[in-house]
Amino acid sequence: MNKELWDKTISLHKNRCEKILSFSKTIRYAGVFNQHGRTISGKIRPGIKPIFSPNSIREEFFTISSIMKLREKSTKELGEIEFIHIRHKKINILLFHKNNRTYYITTNPKTKPTSVLINKIKKLITPE
Repeated sequence: MNKELWDKTISLHKNRCEKILSFSKTIRYAGVFNQHGRTISGKIRPGIKPIFSPNSIREEFFTISSIMKLREKSTKELGEIEFIHIRHKKINILLFHKNNRTYYITTNPKTKPTSVLINKIKKLITPE
């Protein structure tokens, strides 16, 4: 990928991450990474303290990208992944996978992601 195309890709995903944050005040972080777990873009809500260290988030993204690769083998039988919701005591994680890219969105633990929020995110990332 040439530099101009790469810059355009980064800009597109940066704008999408900012837009995702605008969907709800309960969203802490919105980011996107490639099939190798390398961050393309990400945005944390101002005033939010990150849970992960930089090294931990690299490991997290690599792990999730590996899971997504394994899940792709089931798409023929099950259909494409719409989204994955992971619920932890300290955080909720929403994953959306499209075109070898994974959107990683975190929300406050006490907030249950609504179908309205999920549909807004799906609609935003579908044009890829």
